[in-house]
Amino acid sequence: MEIRYFNLFIGLLFLTLALILFFRRSPNKRPNTFLGVFFLLITFYSGFIVFHFHSIHTRNMSQLSYYLPLDVLLLVMMSPCFYFYVLQLLHRPLKFIHPAMLLHAVPILLAMVFNVLFYFRPVDERVDWLIRNFHEGSPEMTVINVALYLQILFYFIITLRALGTINRWSVHMFQHILKSGLAWVQLFLLANTVFLLGSLPVYFLINNQDTALWIGCTALYLDFFVLFIMAILKIDILDARVNKEKKVLHPMDPEKVSTEWQTLINYMADSKPYLDENCSVATLAVSLKLKDHQLSRLLNKHGKIIFADFINEYRLKEAIIYLEDQSKNRKNIDMIHIECGFGSRTTFFRAFKKVYGISPKAYRKKHDATYNKL
Repeated sequence: MEIRYFNLFIGLLFLTLALILFFRRSPNKRPNTFLGVFFLLITFYSGFIVFHFHSIHTRNMSQLSYYLPLDVLLLVMMSPCFYFYVLQLLHRPLKFIHPAMLLHAVPILLAMVFNVLFYFRPVDERVDWLIRNFHEGSPEMTVINVALYLQILFYFIITLRALGTINRWSVHMFQHILKSGLAWVQLFLLANTVFLLGSLPVYFLINNQDTALWIGCTALYLDFFVLFIMAILKIDILDARVNKEKKVLHPMDPEKVSTEWQTLINYMADSKPYLDENCSVATLAVSLKLKDHQLSRLLNKHGKIIFADFINEYRLKEAIIYLEDQSKNRKNIDMIHIECGFGSRTTFFRAFKKVYGISPKAYRKKHDATYNKL
C-alpha cells in the first residue's frame, strides 16, 4: 500500500515539473516543452503502474476488463522525447517530415497496433491473459520487453554520444560533467543506463510482468533520486545551458578570427540564412565550414554576443525595412515575422520590444507620422 502512495507521489512530482516547464517563461522554451512532455509521460506511466498492481492484487475483474497496455506505448514514447529535448538544447534542427525522423515513429506505431489488437480481443480472454502474464509471463510480452530494452538502450547511447559524454569516458568524466551546463542530463542518462543494464539479467531470470513492473517502479525511484541529488547540488534542470565554448582550450589566432569574422559577416549579408526560422548554430557552422563550438566562440570572443542575439539582430534589421516601407502593398505587421525568420509573432514582438523599447505596431505608427510630416 505504501508503495502505491509513493508511486502516486512521484507521479505528482513529475506532473508539477511538467506544468512548470510548460508555463514558465524561459529562453529554453522549445527544449523545455519536450522535457515537459517527457515528465508528463512519466506521470502517466506511474499512474498505470499503480492501476495495474492494484487491479491484479485485488483481483478486480471490472478494472482489468478496461485495462489496456498503454504503459508500453508510454515507455516507447519516452526515449525519443528525451532525445529530442537534448537535440534542442544543442541547437540541432528538428525536421519531423524528414524520412530519417519518421523512423522514430515506427516503435510508437507498433505499440499502438499492439494496443488496438489487444482491445479487440474478448474481455475474458484479455483478463485471463493479464493475470497469467503478470504471474507467469508470456512470449508476447517477453518479445515486447526485449524490444523496449533495446530501444531505450539505443536512445541512451545516441543521446550520450550527442552530448559527447561517451567520447570523454575516463576517470575525469564526472568532474567534467559537474562543470558542464548539462550536468543533470548526463547524470540522468548515465544512472539510467547503468540501471538498465543491471536490471536486464533480473528480468530474464524471473521473466514475468510482475518483475517488469517492479523494474519500472525502481526506475521511477531512481529518477526521483537523481532529481533529488540535482536539487542538493543546486543544479538547475529547468534552464540547462550548453557552454560549448569550453570545448576549445587553445587560444584563437587573432588573424584567423578576423578572417572568419569577416567571412561570417559577408555570408550573412549575401545569403541571409537568418531568414530561415530553423537557422541554428549547427546549420550556420556547416555553411561556414566550422564546428559548432568554433562558431559559438567566434561570436562570443569577437562579437561579444550570443548566437540567438546575433541572429535576431539581423532579423530585426530586416523587420525595420518592412515597418518603414511606405508603399501601398507593404506587408501587414502580423506577416512580417514570417518574412524575417522569426518562429512566431510573439517571439518577434518580444525581441523587437527588447531592442527598441516599443512594439512593431507602435514603431510603424511613429514612423508613418514622421514620414507624413515631411
